[in-house]
Amino acid sequence: MGAAEVKERQAIVIKPQYRIFTPGCGESFDAQWTCCFASFQQFLSGHTNQKAFIVRVFVSAENAPEFLQRSAQIKQSFSGTGIPVSILSESPEKPSKVMIEAGFADASCVQVEYGQVEFVHYCKLSGSGHSEFWFAGIEGSAIENTISESAESAFRQMLAAFHHLGLSFDQIVRQWNYVEQIFGFEETELQLRQNYQLFNEVRGDYYYRYLTAPDFPAATGIGVAHHGVSIECLAVTGDENLKIISLSNPDQLDSYEYGQAVLKGEPQKHQTNNQPPQFERAKLMISENQSRVFISGTASIAGQETIGLNDVEKQTRITIEHIELLTGRKNLKLHYPELTIVPDQYAYVRIYVRNEADIPAVKTICLDHFGEVPMSFVRADICREDLLVEIEAEKIGYDKSV
Repeated sequence: MGAAEVKERQAIVIKPQYRIFTPGCGESFDAQWTCCFASFQQFLSGHTNQKAFIVRVFVSAENAPEFLQRSAQIKQSFSGTGIPVSILSESPEKPSKVMIEAGFADASCVQVEYGQVEFVHYCKLSGSGHSEFWFAGIEGSAIENTISESAESAFRQMLAAFHHLGLSFDQIVRQWNYVEQIFGFEETELQLRQNYQLFNEVRGDYYYRYLTAPDFPAATGIGVAHHGVSIECLAVTGDENLKIISLSNPDQLDSYEYGQAVLKGEPQKHQTNNQPPQFERAKLMISENQSRVFISGTASIAGQETIGLNDVEKQTRITIEHIELLTGRKNLKLHYPELTIVPDQYAYVRIYVRNEADIPAVKTICLDHFGEVPMSFVRADICREDLLVEIEAEKIGYDKSV
C-alpha cells in the first residue's frame, strides 16, 4: 500500500470529539445562555474544520412554561445551522443554569451533511466503509398529552425519518430516551401506570413491529422534569467490514430479561406482564482503523437488584466497576475474539445524579477515575427511585500503526 493510499484511508476515519461548554459568566439565564452560546460559536470560529454533528443543551427551569420559554430561545439561537439539537430539562451543575454538550467531526477528513425530515433534524457523517446518522430533538407531542401519546408521537416521527432516508430500526446502534417524571405514575384506563413503564410499552411495540434484528440498541432511559418524551439516536450503515456486536455484563442481567418484581405499575389491561426495558448494556462498533464502544446508561444493579441503597458513593463506585468490566479487554474479546483494536480512551462521560447535593461527592469519584475527559454532571431522576446515580460513556480506540 502506497503512502498516498494510507493517507487517504486515514483521512476518512470518523474521529468524534466531544466538548462541554458552560457559561462562565452571568447570573440570569439570559446572560448565561448568551455566554454559553458565544463559547460554542467561538470554538467553531477558531476550528473552522470542525462541524457539530449533535448538540445537547441542558436547562434548569422551575416549571414547564419557563422551560418552554428557554427552549424557544435556544432553538432560535441554533435556527438555520442545521445542527440536530436536543434541549433537555435536566439541571446542570450549579451555578450553571444551562450547559452545552456537543460532538464534533473534522469536515476536512469526513463528509458532513445536515438534513431535515419534517421536524426531525439529523447529521450524516460519511467515513471509510460506513456512515453515521445522528438524530436529536425528536420531541413527542404537546406536554398536556400522556406519556404514552408523547412516546408514540416521538417514535412515529423517528420512523418516518428513517423511512425517508432508507434506514431501518435494525441499524440503530445507540438511543437516548428522555421521559418526563420517569418514575412518576399516571392513571390510564383506570390503572396506575409508571411513566417509564408506559414508555417501555410504546418502545416495545415499535421494536416488535419494526426491529427484526435479534438484539437491541445500546440506550439510556432517563428522566427529565418537563416536556413529555424526546429521543436521540445514532443509526449506522456500512460495508462488510463494519462489525457491530452487542455486549453483556457478566455481573448484570440483560435488561430485557428482568423479572416482573422490578417493573413498577400495573400491566396494561390486555397484558398479563409489564414490558421490560429493551436495550443492550453496550455496543461494540468496529470500522476502518478504529473501534468504539457505546456504553448504555449504567447504574448500581447486580443481577437485577439495586446495590448500595441510600449510599451514593457506593453506587458510583459500583457503576464505574460495571463499566470497566463491561468494556475491559477480557469482556470485549469474549464477545468478539477477532478484536485487534481495543477502545481504550473515553471520548466523553455523562453522569446523572438524582440529588443535587450529591453531585460534589460523585464528581470527586468520577474525576479521580476518569481524569481529564469531557465530563458533564446533571441532576436527573433515574428509572428506579432507589438509584442515585447513572453513568453513560463512549470509548474509542485507533489503529496506531497507520
